[in-house]
Amino acid sequence: MRRPTSRLQLNATKAQVMWSGSSQQLKPFNDIPVLTTQLKVAESARDLGVTLDSPLSLSYQVATLCQSGFYQLRQLRSDCTITYS
Repeated sequence: MRRPTSRLQLNATKAQVMWSGSSQQLKPFNDIPVLTTQLKVAESARDLGVTLDSPLSLSYQVATLCQSGFYQLRQLRSDCTITYS
């Protein structure tokens, strides 16, 4: 019986590689060769709304949440104008 071939393809323009570990284990990496393409090494990645960074410190996640929260506060401030008579 023949096994069906996979129709999945690697989209090299969107695919990235992220190494995780301690600061001693992490050192600068060049692009990683996979099949016939070179994948970029990323310092952070977002998946299901959570931003992870390579040392797994969640500093990118906290910065992203703060940025989003301040944006929402600025939107509220501009929407709520109080007029005094």
